[in-house]
Amino acid sequence: MKKILALTLPLLLAAWSVRADVIWQEQFQYSNGPVVLTSTNTVGAAMVTNWLRFSGTANPSDMLVNNHKVEVWTTVAGGLPRQDDCGRLFSITNNSIYTNSQQVVYISYIVNFSNLPSATGGYFGLFKNGVPTSGNFQGKIWALTNGAVLPNTFRLGVSAAAGATPTICTMDLATNTDYQVVLQWDPVTLDALSLWINPISSSDPKVVSNDGFTPTAANIANIYCFRQATGFGGFLTVSNMVLATTFGDSATNVWATNAVAPTIVYQPAAVTTNFQNTATTISAVANGQGLASMTYQWQVSSTPGNTSPADVSGANANILSVDTSTVGNKYFTLKVTTPWGLSTTSSVAKVAVLAPVGPPVFVGQPVSQTTFSGATVTLTTSVLSPGNTTYTWYSNNVVVTTGQVDSGLSSSYTFTAPPVGSQTTITNRVAVTNDTTLVGIVSTNAVVTVNPIQSVSVAFIRSLIDPATLQATNTTTPYSVTGIITTLTNITSGDTSSYYLQDGTAGINIFATFGSTFRPAQGDSVTFVGVTSSFSSGMELYADTVNRTYTGYTINSSGNALPAAKIIPFNLTNTTPFVYLATNTAGSLVTLQNVYFGTNTGVVVSNTANMNMTVTNASGGNFILSFFYYDKDTALQTLPAYASSVTGVLFGNTTNYSLAVTKFSDIIAASVPVLPIPLTVSKSGNVLTFSWTGASFNMQSQTNTLGVGLQTNSSSWFNYPDASNPLNVTIDPTAPTVFFRLIQP
Repeated sequence: MKKILALTLPLLLAAWSVRADVIWQEQFQYSNGPVVLTSTNTVGAAMVTNWLRFSGTANPSDMLVNNHKVEVWTTVAGGLPRQDDCGRLFSITNNSIYTNSQQVVYISYIVNFSNLPSATGGYFGLFKNGVPTSGNFQGKIWALTNGAVLPNTFRLGVSAAAGATPTICTMDLATNTDYQVVLQWDPVTLDALSLWINPISSSDPKVVSNDGFTPTAANIANIYCFRQATGFGGFLTVSNMVLATTFGDSATNVWATNAVAPTIVYQPAAVTTNFQNTATTISAVANGQGLASMTYQWQVSSTPGNTSPADVSGANANILSVDTSTVGNKYFTLKVTTPWGLSTTSSVAKVAVLAPVGPPVFVGQPVSQTTFSGATVTLTTSVLSPGNTTYTWYSNNVVVTTGQVDSGLSSSYTFTAPPVGSQTTITNRVAVTNDTTLVGIVSTNAVVTVNPIQSVSVAFIRSLIDPATLQATNTTTPYSVTGIITTLTNITSGDTSSYYLQDGTAGINIFATFGSTFRPAQGDSVTFVGVTSSFSSGMELYADTVNRTYTGYTINSSGNALPAAKIIPFNLTNTTPFVYLATNTAGSLVTLQNVYFGTNTGVVVSNTANMNMTVTNASGGNFILSFFYYDKDTALQTLPAYASSVTGVLFGNTTNYSLAVTKFSDIIAASVPVLPIPLTVSKSGNVLTFSWTGASFNMQSQTNTLGVGLQTNSSSWFNYPDASNPLNVTIDPTAPTVFFRLIQP
């Protein structure tokens, strides 16, 4: 309890010593439960409740406080939806005390992870610019377990703008432990985000984001947020935040520096079944101020009480590779020293080194699994064994010759699931021996069940969509479809691939995360293997060769004729005139006829942003055309006033469909047609009354039975001299059929 009080007291005192360079201090002095979220950010006392949700429509439980700590979790935690960025403003444009110029700012707070994030983790805190309900990312702090060396540990890292690959701090951190983080957002010199963990001063070791970012006057950071994202996996609490324009004011108002001895949060564990000359490590995790500058020294003794221990030469890290060359018991402790010179010694860890006698013992055996044709399958085993270990893998009772990788006390066997016409099984096992005994061991059978990938039509794939929600109903089973690529270019970013494929039954988007390797040409015949998915562009077949190794593609041939485009009306809906439009027509090539570009006439297609524009027909019906700035064929092209037809893919998954144009020559430009003159007629007895709108016209008539077929022969028509509007014409009911028309003089 004394150590806890020593850390808590400076935190309380710091609240009374906030200096002028502090922008705000947030100690979350709210009642337990959701924070009251306001729509303003005023100066003074009201600033204690200026936390805002990103979307403004999420459940108020997004920002939850418990015992003056903010809980940051994944999307659903404790039955409460948590999915939004919740941020606090600090720019002058929102009536705060901060300036509106580019300036270095620091934020410091205490984090405590009660459970680990997922392997790739995610970012849980970030700077933004804009307004709380929108804006751009400026810097992120990440938590993840990838890269952590010790069990039950995680690491922190930072990224600047893009954030795809954060720079990771190399210290393994423990759960249920308070850590002070200090973040520096520097748009002036570094153009980067920096991270310190438990620093004493700004000269302590730090990590700096390495992704590119160029700040401008338009993207000054003015918000700090916490993010509760899907897939993050971890749960953490945040307490006592300070935002300031100096390192000292940010850091010391959160956790005042004082000479306190470090603590050992994960003690080294004993190893009691270790064989001679077997690789063995022990480790510990320490915590305290000056964490990145702490020094470590392992000590060893031959007595259980670890009396008179000797320093282990060169053992100056928190992980020790133990010398197991001699049989016997050794007793280890770790001495940890802070930059203040204060030390703590761990508990004693016994390492027992046994004589190399006896067969191997399985620690982990290969596990049965079910997969699909083409998938990469990896089976693993691990053993405890003296001496040198040898592994022999068997597949259906045949010794494996490829795909085996041995590494000391573990081995793996990797193979590709074969193509199968129906479900099949492959039985695998591994035999293990060592050079200390003639007796070996054999694992249990690991049965790999391989299911075939069914080849289907696109129409079958589209039948897997819910007609009410328009979402895919089966997102786990892979299917193979073959069809013709109908779009000219990739319609998504350069790191992924998005094209449309159509067979004789229907069309669908095919989306792949193959990087830039998948770039089929329009007219290519492609066999594509993926799982169904739904996106704003409609139903898609999704392939990911990293996480779904059984997905992929084959280009069969090139230069094939495109499927015939279906002519669609401007009043297209999901029920009229094509029933089940989302399943039968969406994703296919379609054509609009008689297209007027109206106010879009002369517009140049953007090469920096996607464009959606409304076009009309002669009757005033509307439809939307979509252009993608990734498409170099349409970018910077000038739109005509009129096109006799426009062809492209029916794009979207709601009743708000658009026609996606990926080839500019699919817009068949033509002269704007002269529309027919609206002519109305009424009859009273033998008198016909004609009326029209517009300029002066001549009324003409003829009785030739070919009627309108002689329109171009002016001599065949009778002119009504001085025709007025309206015009009354008396007809003879017994006369032949009479044809009338208006013509400009």
